[in-house]
Amino acid sequence: MKQKTLLIALLPVFCFSFLLIVDARGDSSGLCRACQDIQHAADLASIEKRLLEASNDSLEELDQEALDWYAKFQEGGILFDGWQQISEDVVEIVPEQTRIKTKISMLALGIKIGCEWSKDNDIRKISTEMLKNWGKQLRKTVADSPEQLPVIISCIESEVDDLLFKEFL
Repeated sequence: MKQKTLLIALLPVFCFSFLLIVDARGDSSGLCRACQDIQHAADLASIEKRLLEASNDSLEELDQEALDWYAKFQEGGILFDGWQQISEDVVEIVPEQTRIKTKISMLALGIKIGCEWSKDNDIRKISTEMLKNWGKQLRKTVADSPEQLPVIISCIESEVDDLLFKEFL
């Protein structure tokens, strides 16, 4: 069974980077389909746990009002979908072989965007208008051309990183 170490995500959170390295098995692993599904689920659960731990570290730096806004961003409201719902819609529509990578990208992106957007208006680098635009882009791509989702996600990631870390680049 050949194993590869893949660098899945470099998650810059505030002034440090969270390096997430995952052991992944290639398609020629010799595992039956059901076993591969179980392995992918285990890998995804581990990845989600690590991302959420990084998120919790980042969230500790937010005051209660910002935490409330972060929750609103993630969960949504009566008139808008939260990042969790948008992420589920995106992950559900991508080809099966890219679901784990897409889920990881959406989780990491949601943490970065949510932590920044939840700050006071006068200091945050991500505006509500940006959130609306990114949400529209993702929903439109899901509806019209789901094969373009990796490109759209990558563009949003680049835009977010430019906003958050341009002084470090």
